[in-house]
Amino acid sequence: MTTIAHRLSLPSQPASRIVSTVLRLVLAAVWLAAGLLKIGDPAGMVRSVRAFRILPEALVHPVAYGVPFLEISLGVLLLVGLAVRVTASVSALMLAMYIAAIASAAARGLHIDCGCFSSGGDLGAGAPTHYTSELIRDSLLLLVAVLLAWRPSGYLAADRLLDRPVDLGIPADGDLPDGSDAAPEGDDTLTDDGPRSDADGLESIKK
Repeated sequence: MTTIAHRLSLPSQPASRIVSTVLRLVLAAVWLAAGLLKIGDPAGMVRSVRAFRILPEALVHPVAYGVPFLEISLGVLLLVGLAVRVTASVSALMLAMYIAAIASAAARGLHIDCGCFSSGGDLGAGAPTHYTSELIRDSLLLLVAVLLAWRPSGYLAADRLLDRPVDLGIPADGDLPDGSDAAPEGDDTLTDDGPRSDADGLESIKK
Protein backbone atom coordinates (compact mmCIF):
# COMPACT_ATOMS: atom_id res chain seq x y z
CA MET A 1 0.00 0.00 0.00
CA THR A 2 2.88 2.37 0.84
CA THR A 3 4.53 1.65 -2.51
CA ILE A 4 1.31 2.41 -4.43
CA ALA A 5 0.79 5.67 -2.54
CA HIS A 6 4.42 6.65 -3.20
CA ARG A 7 4.05 6.00 -6.91
CA LEU A 8 0.83 8.02 -7.07
CA SER A 9 2.56 10.93 -5.34
CA LEU A 10 5.47 11.07 -7.79
CA PRO A 11 5.35 14.32 -9.81
CA SER A 12 7.67 12.99 -12.52
CA GLN A 13 5.19 10.74 -14.31
CA PRO A 14 4.64 11.83 -17.94
CA ALA A 15 0.85 12.14 -17.56
CA SER A 16 1.25 14.33 -14.47
CA ARG A 17 3.78 16.53 -16.25
CA ILE A 18 1.51 16.95 -19.28
CA VAL A 19 -1.46 17.94 -17.11
CA SER A 20 0.71 20.36 -15.12
CA THR A 21 1.98 21.96 -18.33
CA VAL A 22 -1.53 22.42 -19.73
CA LEU A 23 -2.83 23.93 -16.47
CA ARG A 24 0.14 26.28 -16.28
CA LEU A 25 -0.29 27.55 -19.84
CA VAL A 26 -4.06 27.99 -19.40
CA LEU A 27 -3.59 30.03 -16.22
CA ALA A 28 -0.80 32.05 -17.87
CA ALA A 29 -3.08 32.92 -20.80
CA VAL A 30 -5.86 34.01 -18.45
CA TRP A 31 -3.59 36.33 -16.45
CA LEU A 32 -1.97 37.82 -19.53
CA ALA A 33 -5.34 38.46 -21.19
CA ALA A 34 -6.82 39.98 -18.04
CA GLY A 35 -3.82 42.21 -17.36
CA LEU A 36 -3.29 43.41 -20.94
CA LEU A 37 -6.97 44.28 -21.37
CA LYS A 38 -6.93 46.36 -18.18
CA ILE A 39 -3.59 48.10 -18.41
CA GLY A 40 -4.67 50.43 -21.22
CA ASP A 41 -7.65 51.79 -19.27
CA PRO A 42 -6.54 52.91 -15.78
CA ALA A 43 -9.63 55.09 -15.37
CA GLY A 44 -11.84 52.08 -16.05
CA MET A 45 -9.90 50.07 -13.47
CA VAL A 46 -10.46 52.80 -10.89
CA ARG A 47 -14.21 52.63 -11.58
CA SER A 48 -14.15 48.85 -11.27
CA VAL A 49 -12.34 48.82 -7.93
CA ARG A 50 -14.44 51.65 -6.51
CA ALA A 51 -17.70 49.96 -7.58
CA PHE A 52 -17.15 47.09 -5.13
CA ARG A 53 -17.30 49.55 -2.22
CA ILE A 54 -14.85 47.49 -0.18
CA LEU A 55 -11.59 49.45 -0.10
CA PRO A 56 -11.14 52.90 1.40
CA GLU A 57 -10.73 55.62 -1.19
CA ALA A 58 -7.04 56.01 -0.36
CA LEU A 59 -6.40 52.46 -1.63
CA VAL A 60 -8.60 52.53 -4.73
CA HIS A 61 -6.05 54.10 -7.07
CA PRO A 62 -3.00 52.07 -5.92
CA VAL A 63 -4.94 48.81 -6.25
CA ALA A 64 -6.46 49.80 -9.61
CA TYR A 65 -3.06 50.70 -11.05
CA GLY A 66 -1.18 47.76 -9.53
CA VAL A 67 -3.50 44.83 -10.28
CA PRO A 68 -2.93 44.77 -14.09
CA PHE A 69 0.86 44.72 -13.65
CA LEU A 70 0.60 41.96 -11.05
CA GLU A 71 -1.60 39.88 -13.36
CA ILE A 72 0.80 40.34 -16.28
CA SER A 73 3.76 39.40 -14.06
CA LEU A 74 2.00 36.21 -12.95
CA GLY A 75 1.20 35.39 -16.56
CA VAL A 76 4.80 35.84 -17.71
CA LEU A 77 6.22 33.76 -14.85
CA LEU A 78 3.75 30.95 -15.56
CA LEU A 79 4.41 31.13 -19.29
CA VAL A 80 8.15 30.60 -18.87
CA GLY A 81 7.62 28.21 -15.95
CA LEU A 82 9.64 30.13 -13.36
CA ALA A 83 8.80 29.72 -9.64
CA VAL A 84 5.65 27.85 -10.67
CA ARG A 85 4.59 26.71 -7.20
CA VAL A 86 4.94 30.20 -5.70
CA THR A 87 3.22 31.83 -8.69
CA ALA A 88 0.37 29.34 -8.60
CA SER A 89 -0.06 29.93 -4.86
CA VAL A 90 -0.23 33.70 -5.38
CA SER A 91 -2.70 33.11 -8.22
CA ALA A 92 -4.90 31.01 -5.94
CA LEU A 93 -4.85 33.75 -3.30
CA MET A 94 -5.83 36.43 -5.84
CA LEU A 95 -8.62 34.31 -7.29
CA ALA A 96 -9.96 33.60 -3.80
CA MET A 97 -10.03 37.37 -3.18
CA TYR A 98 -11.86 37.94 -6.49
CA ILE A 99 -14.44 35.30 -5.59
CA ALA A 100 -14.97 36.86 -2.16
CA ALA A 101 -15.36 40.35 -3.67
CA ILE A 102 -17.89 39.21 -6.29
CA ALA A 103 -19.87 37.17 -3.73
CA SER A 104 -19.87 40.19 -1.41
CA ALA A 105 -21.19 42.46 -4.19
CA ALA A 106 -23.95 39.98 -5.00
CA ALA A 107 -24.91 39.57 -1.33
CA ARG A 108 -25.12 43.35 -0.85
CA GLY A 109 -27.32 43.73 -3.92
CA LEU A 110 -24.81 45.85 -5.89
CA HIS A 111 -25.47 46.20 -9.62
CA ILE A 112 -21.95 46.17 -11.04
CA ASP A 113 -19.64 44.58 -13.59
CA CYS A 114 -16.58 43.04 -11.94
CA GLY A 115 -14.26 44.30 -14.68
CA CYS A 116 -12.28 41.07 -14.64
CA PHE A 117 -11.49 41.24 -18.37
CA SER A 118 -12.65 44.76 -19.19
CA SER A 119 -13.57 48.08 -17.66
CA GLY A 120 -16.18 47.44 -15.00
CA GLY A 121 -18.13 49.62 -12.66
CA ASP A 122 -21.75 50.38 -11.90
CA LEU A 123 -24.20 49.02 -14.47
CA GLY A 124 -27.22 50.77 -15.90
CA ALA A 125 -30.71 50.10 -14.62
CA GLY A 126 -31.56 47.52 -17.27
CA ALA A 127 -28.16 45.87 -17.64
CA PRO A 128 -27.92 42.34 -16.24
CA THR A 129 -25.24 41.23 -13.81
CA HIS A 130 -23.21 38.06 -14.38
CA TYR A 131 -22.33 37.12 -10.85
CA THR A 132 -23.10 33.41 -11.23
CA SER A 133 -21.00 32.90 -14.35
CA GLU A 134 -18.17 35.01 -12.89
CA LEU A 135 -18.15 32.97 -9.66
CA ILE A 136 -18.13 29.68 -11.59
CA ARG A 137 -15.31 30.88 -13.86
CA ASP A 138 -13.14 32.12 -11.01
CA SER A 139 -13.83 28.97 -8.96
CA LEU A 140 -12.61 26.80 -11.85
CA LEU A 141 -9.51 28.97 -12.21
CA LEU A 142 -8.95 28.68 -8.46
CA LEU A 143 -9.05 24.89 -8.81
CA VAL A 144 -6.51 25.12 -11.65
CA ALA A 145 -4.19 27.25 -9.49
CA VAL A 146 -4.47 24.87 -6.52
CA LEU A 147 -3.74 21.83 -8.68
CA LEU A 148 -0.78 23.61 -10.24
CA ALA A 149 0.60 24.54 -6.82
CA TRP A 150 0.26 20.87 -5.83
CA ARG A 151 1.86 19.54 -9.05
CA PRO A 152 4.10 22.34 -10.38
CA SER A 153 6.50 20.07 -12.26
CA GLY A 154 5.74 20.17 -15.99
CA TYR A 155 7.40 20.43 -19.37
CA LEU A 156 8.71 23.60 -21.06
CA ALA A 157 9.48 25.17 -17.70
CA ALA A 158 12.50 27.18 -16.58
CA ASP A 159 12.26 25.50 -13.18
CA ARG A 160 13.34 22.19 -14.73
CA LEU A 161 16.52 23.77 -16.07
CA LEU A 162 17.33 25.35 -12.71
CA ASP A 163 16.68 22.09 -10.84
CA ARG A 164 18.84 20.00 -13.19
CA PRO A 165 21.90 18.60 -11.32
CA VAL A 166 25.33 19.80 -12.39
CA ASP A 167 27.51 17.15 -14.10
CA LEU A 168 31.00 17.37 -12.56
CA GLY A 169 32.40 14.74 -14.90
CA ILE A 170 33.37 12.34 -12.08
CA PRO A 171 32.55 8.70 -12.95
CA ALA A 172 30.29 6.72 -10.65
CA ASP A 173 33.14 4.34 -9.63
CA GLY A 174 34.95 7.17 -7.86
CA ASP A 175 37.95 7.36 -10.23
CA LEU A 176 39.04 10.74 -11.49
CA PRO A 177 39.17 11.43 -15.26
CA ASP A 178 43.02 11.16 -15.29
CA GLY A 179 42.86 7.60 -13.95
CA SER A 180 44.00 8.42 -10.41
CA ASP A 181 42.07 7.28 -7.38
CA ALA A 182 39.42 9.63 -5.97
CA ALA A 183 40.76 9.35 -2.40
CA PRO A 184 43.33 12.07 -1.59
CA GLU A 185 46.83 11.18 -0.49
CA GLY A 186 47.38 10.86 3.21
CA ASP A 187 43.85 9.58 3.91
CA ASP A 188 43.23 6.42 5.87
CA THR A 189 43.82 3.24 3.91
CA LEU A 190 40.90 0.89 3.55
CA THR A 191 41.11 -2.69 4.69
CA ASP A 192 38.58 -5.42 4.83
CA ASP A 193 37.84 -4.45 8.42
CA GLY A 194 37.38 -0.75 7.64
CA PRO A 195 39.69 2.27 7.55
CA ARG A 196 43.19 1.77 8.87
CA SER A 197 44.96 4.84 10.25
CA ASP A 198 48.72 5.52 10.50
CA ALA A 199 48.53 4.97 14.25
CA ASP A 200 47.20 1.44 13.66
CA GLY A 201 50.17 0.81 11.36
CA LEU A 202 52.68 1.86 14.03
CA GLU A 203 50.99 -0.42 16.57
CA SER A 204 51.40 -3.37 14.16
CA ILE A 205 55.13 -2.63 13.69
CA LYS A 206 55.67 -2.50 17.46
CA LYS A 207 54.02 -5.89 17.81
